[in-house]
Amino acid sequence: MPYTRDERVPALIFAVVFLAELVYRYARKPALLLGQPMLWPVFLFFLPKINFIGFRNETAGIRFDDSILLIITIVLFVGWITNLNFTIEPLPLAGFAVVGVFCLSNLINVGQGHSSFLYSLRLVEYMIFYWSGRSLVRSGYDLDVVVKLLLGLNCAIVVLQSTGIVGGFTAEGYEPVVGRPFGLSANHPAEMGALFNLLFAALVFGSKSVKFWRWSLLVGVCLLLVGSRSALLAHCLLTLIYVYKHAKNKIGFARKAALVSALPIAVFAMIPNGVTGRSADLFSQQNFETFRDVYDNIPVDRQFKNVDEGGAPEDSPEGVDVSWYIRVFKWTEVVKTILAQPWTIWIFGVGPGGIGVALDGGWLRLIVETGIVGTVAFLILMRKISRLGTACSMSVFALAVNMLMIDSQMAYKVMAFLFFLVGTQVQSRFSQPAAAGLLVDSDLRPA
Repeated sequence: MPYTRDERVPALIFAVVFLAELVYRYARKPALLLGQPMLWPVFLFFLPKINFIGFRNETAGIRFDDSILLIITIVLFVGWITNLNFTIEPLPLAGFAVVGVFCLSNLINVGQGHSSFLYSLRLVEYMIFYWSGRSLVRSGYDLDVVVKLLLGLNCAIVVLQSTGIVGGFTAEGYEPVVGRPFGLSANHPAEMGALFNLLFAALVFGSKSVKFWRWSLLVGVCLLLVGSRSALLAHCLLTLIYVYKHAKNKIGFARKAALVSALPIAVFAMIPNGVTGRSADLFSQQNFETFRDVYDNIPVDRQFKNVDEGGAPEDSPEGVDVSWYIRVFKWTEVVKTILAQPWTIWIFGVGPGGIGVALDGGWLRLIVETGIVGTVAFLILMRKISRLGTACSMSVFALAVNMLMIDSQMAYKVMAFLFFLVGTQVQSRFSQPAAAGLLVDSDLRPA
């Protein structure tokens, strides 16, 4: 029997009140987050990277993120001034020292090549997330929830992109069709793969109650869809390390290691995926012959023109791995040019940004652009981060593996999450610095 008009009104009021209560209950925590500016950077992990204002010959521009991070910087600065607290904790101090060394390298190379202070100052932007991470724990929120939400959201978007249902956000805006999926938080498959690695490391090595194999399988499948080989290698290594740490005996570890190793091999052999397709010519003889020919033909060029312009995918010979072909062009010019310079170039390098937008080799780029001094400073910073605990050390390890083939140390979301994780670890252990022997006092006390 249908409701009369008089009966509909109370039913409608009841439904509205019920929905309002439901929305209030689930929106309360996000609303509280919005009321705390120091936690605003958390939302930036869930937003795509879109340039509002682009710079010529640069992939990064002025973004919405920059306005939020500028507000946070002002809040921090005002807080330091009003509290008359001018001490800097050891980890941020080490980060600022790295920025100082990088800027000195830029100063030495002013007017030469593409060296730019903007590349050095990127690290300051990433470090803002350190204080946001500390504020997250101080406010009583759980890092695992943030990590799981990030993993779940990006995995869902990767699956939808791989099936062609949705597109993706690049620096220029929304693209309805993407070649390789890259999720929502990043705008390139390599960056998304590295971010998956760090999120996975933070979750499984930082939580005692996580369902490891479920998350390992989920992230592994997404990395196959993304097609990032360096990230997939890092994921396999992280999985083996986790299994080794939790193995009760060596025989058990050997069995599990064999299973972990056999599973991706079976996937590569039996199931069509992006990694297998991209790796068909990885170890071909033509690859090595092409490397020799390219090395002989590329000239020494202090402007590093071939780093940005050479090695186009469509120019790669048949039977040659495209990714390797691109890197051969870039790496060859960089190595030949640096070897032709005076030995003093090895001290401070050619300056951050000196070899262009992307080299696709983070460690090579770090050494060439910042020299021995800058590389040592960066390694000291990474060592300090690694000493905070297993989650941090495994995240640094994943970053290091990705840096073999990707400029991951310059990837915004990757480095931002690393410093965010560091902030949460420092804050959660601040009251017990000697717990489990993971920290020493000098890692936590202000300088």
